[in-house]
Amino acid sequence: MIPNKHIVVSILVFQSLIDLVAQEKQSWASEHLAVSGYVKFLNTSSFVSLDSIGNDNLIHNRTNFKLYANNDLTLALELRNRVFWGTSVRSFPNFESTVKNPNQDIDLNALLLNEPALFMLSTIDRFYVDYHKGKWQLVLGRQRINWGKNLVWNPNDLFNAYNFLDFDYEERPGADAVRVKHFTSGDSSLEFAISYADVWEDNTLALKYNFNTYQYDFQFLAAKFLNDFTLGMGWEGVIKDIGFKGELSYFMPIDRSEGNTSFVGSVSFDYYFANDMSVNISTLYNSNGTSDMDFFGGSLTSNATIDAKSLMPNKWSLFGQFSKTFTPAITGSLASIYAVDLNSVFLTPQFTYNISQNWDFDVTGQIFYGKQENDFKNLGNSIFLRFRYSF
Repeated sequence: MIPNKHIVVSILVFQSLIDLVAQEKQSWASEHLAVSGYVKFLNTSSFVSLDSIGNDNLIHNRTNFKLYANNDLTLALELRNRVFWGTSVRSFPNFESTVKNPNQDIDLNALLLNEPALFMLSTIDRFYVDYHKGKWQLVLGRQRINWGKNLVWNPNDLFNAYNFLDFDYEERPGADAVRVKHFTSGDSSLEFAISYADVWEDNTLALKYNFNTYQYDFQFLAAKFLNDFTLGMGWEGVIKDIGFKGELSYFMPIDRSEGNTSFVGSVSFDYYFANDMSVNISTLYNSNGTSDMDFFGGSLTSNATIDAKSLMPNKWSLFGQFSKTFTPAITGSLASIYAVDLNSVFLTPQFTYNISQNWDFDVTGQIFYGKQENDFKNLGNSIFLRFRYSF
């Protein structure tokens, strides 16, 4: 497969940046160019019963380049390279579609290898120019527009909502967009963003006003989100020592004949104990949620496509997470999602060990229980073993 013109241009930029890194003796490059990233190996074992176990492997490399041209101008290029092999590659003819971001109409993927047992994909995950002058900021290109407040569900994240269960994608999805921000004062700002899509119905444009009052951060949104007019608000503050966050969004179809109005809201509380323990609880309400179990199974997989309007397929969902730092190198957590109307539970235990300054190891489980033929039983399990080297 021959990479498209976007990939060719990006590779040329990438090569230029590498040339700059190689010239270590040049003080300008060492002062203005930052390079970071990681290499990870992830092994996944998936099963319902021990009679049949699927096994998948992923080598995941990310390299981030930032060029600080001057005090006002920053250029960023971040590459994501992944090599897959195992059961999923062999079993799914359309495996490529499951690992690409379907919400980006500008194709910055290069399919390097596509064999029955091996798949390799290179993606430009961030590619933007950031210009900051006085009280104004302009960001143009593939970027992360983070308007969410909560840990798990973000109805205000109109441009690039993410799936909490996709734990191997810490950077979260980005959007091809133009974003302009004006800092009206020290604790308030006005922000406008518009995403690119091949057709008008698939793009999003939004205006957000952010301010602080009574020790709370508030934001209000007005937007055209895909085929809906959207109004939203969010907040973040504390009640005594308990963190209190929330996001609300109301969606109204531009063409009333093509859908119903929808309300999506999420509220969360978090508390940090003195003995390095923390608790986070959250709830999500989706007025157009379903009670049909058939819509649920695929919606909680790590590669499922979600957006601000459909963060969960059902009406009421609850989330809880308990985390504990046992030593500076060892942490553990247990998270759970409960879909109330579907009587289904998703459990995610995780253990993390910091081997050394640059090396980490973690074990993560994902366990799914739900109703099937009027019985509440285990419907799927995955165990993830991951090594990570950071640079």
